[in-house]
Amino acid sequence: MTHPDWFQRVAHDLRDPLSPLQTAVYLLRSGEISDDDRSRMLELIERQGVRLAGMIDELSDCLRAERGRLLARRTEVDLLVLATLGIARADAAPLQFDPDVVALAMLGDDRRLLQLLRILRELRLSPEEVLPAPLFVERRGRTVRLHRRLACLPDFLEDPARLLDAPLPAALGPGLGLQLPLAASIAREHDGQLRAEADADGRVALVAELPLLA
Repeated sequence: MTHPDWFQRVAHDLRDPLSPLQTAVYLLRSGEISDDDRSRMLELIERQGVRLAGMIDELSDCLRAERGRLLARRTEVDLLVLATLGIARADAAPLQFDPDVVALAMLGDDRRLLQLLRILRELRLSPEEVLPAPLFVERRGRTVRLHRRLACLPDFLEDPARLLDAPLPAALGPGLGLQLPLAASIAREHDGQLRAEADADGRVALVAELPLLA
């Protein structure tokens, strides 16, 4: 999951929210701002604090993944229920289920499986993608298959596999860009896999396969 520019990227991204936070604190302490400006400064502090906390969580998950310690505990869960009830951003990819599937029982960490689903639904590989392609959830024997085809930047088509072990460009979204390496680690620690492949029409197909109990 490491990359030559990884530490430089982490230092830059973690520092980025600090400047507006420091400015807001300075203005609040000065006592020379209006009530409306005070409210805006408090909203800015909250927003940047949430952003910073998210990046710290992402970094913590990355370090746990490097040690193979992402999963807290495994219990029997129904991935179909998790996918249906999971919360994602309003602009996330819609879910599309195989109509014949009524349950997808597996042994797993429900929190990490929700994280995997959220990453696959919210991911963007091109800033020009407006309507996200759906995430398909299918059963293949004793395996559940999650797959999605994404519009992507041309550089990714040359070697899609590198998406799974290197940070995404900052232009593709907030955070440290480690969504796909984390998703790959979650799949791997559930005895499954996540792969990225270029398809014929210039998109990248993301395919996760996880073992089911029966």
